[in-house]
Amino acid sequence: MEIHSLVAGIANTFLLDEGRGVVVIDAGIPHQARRILSRVRALGRSPREVRLIIVTHGHIDHAGSAAALRRLTGAPIAMHRADAPLVATPQLQVPPGRDAATDALARLLRRLGWLVPLETFSPDVWLEEGQSLREFGVAGRVVHTPGHTDGSISVALDDGALFVGDAILNLARVSFPLFWQDPATARASALKIQALQPRCVYPAHGRAFTPAQLDAFIARVARNGGSPRR
Repeated sequence: MEIHSLVAGIANTFLLDEGRGVVVIDAGIPHQARRILSRVRALGRSPREVRLIIVTHGHIDHAGSAAALRRLTGAPIAMHRADAPLVATPQLQVPPGRDAATDALARLLRRLGWLVPLETFSPDVWLEEGQSLREFGVAGRVVHTPGHTDGSISVALDDGALFVGDAILNLARVSFPLFWQDPATARASALKIQALQPRCVYPAHGRAFTPAQLDAFIARVARNGGSPRR
């Protein structure tokens, strides 16, 4: 399995090339479909060789170009059922911030959301905890990692690579997401991710990070009594 990535707006899009086709993980903000397909072609693949579009959660920076990609490739869109309401409305959905500053930013983004509406869609495939992805050519499974949103999922490959969406970020350092639907659930998902013992973690924002960095993050959270603010 070859892993390729690009930044499709403000979040990472990952292309998994398994020899017989490509699986896309996250579709970026709106108007990124042709850019993503340009990268697919650079791998020597045609748009029709895209086998699946996985959306780790329903926010616009991950689902924004999913409908356009589906039109251009014919590939189905897959995501968790709990996030279906997020992609059924063009209105920007931003959960509460994890502190006062990010909560104020969330309110501002919600007010300005009409500027970049989401192209709504209905997913073709519903993903659930433990579901195998082998029918789409991916030697891996779905891991439900809610907290950022109720339907946030990660993709765990059999070789130890783990794609976590916004469950954990790695911007200035490995950390919780800036916004989250449920803090306690987000913390539980971080522990669940650690327990998987991945060889490499690929977040939607920031660079891939190591198990040692993941362990240091979990230890820091424990020292702070679960607080994400320090």
